Amino acid sequence: MPNPQETPAPPAGTGLRIRDSGWLLTYTLRGFAELVRARFIFARLKASEIPARNLAVTRRAGHGSTAADPAHLARIAYVLPRLSARLPWRSDCLVQAIAAQNWLAARGLAGEIQIGVERPADGPFGAHAWLVHEGMVITGGDIARYERLLGESPLAPAQDQPGDPRATGRK
Repeated sequence: MPNPQETPAPPAGTGLRIRDSGWLLTYTLRGFAELVRARFIFARLKASEIPARNLAVTRRAGHGSTAADPAHLARIAYVLPRLSARLPWRSDCLVQAIAAQNWLAARGLAGEIQIGVERPADGPFGAHAWLVHEGMVITGGDIARYERLLGESPLAPAQDQPGDPRATGRK
């Protein structure tokens, strides 16, 4: 059970506080290890293997058997992109999604990697990957402009509702 004095990740636009240093150090070290591991997985992973990976991780994690601590999820979402931006190797959206998926699975939580595309009328085609846990986007930021191509599992909500903060970007 989390300590009521513990804070989740700082809200957007605010800085870290001294009391955040304890969890920040722990999450930074774990996040670094997961990003290194994810980079090796990424090097061998084929896009066609992602659905099978999602299913295997969901089974291994025992989907639904453990309740997720919202502070834990917020901290993962806070730490991974910040670490990724400072690493000397490529660690973009798919690597972050793999790292977060492994991190959640270690806690008995299931996460699903989803991939979407953006086709703006005035710009180039764009692809993006993100991780969803029980309908909440953990990595990947704002996915509203992406149409999901890969990712259809029990972890995704049945239908997105307008204004639902847990919406997964499915159109």
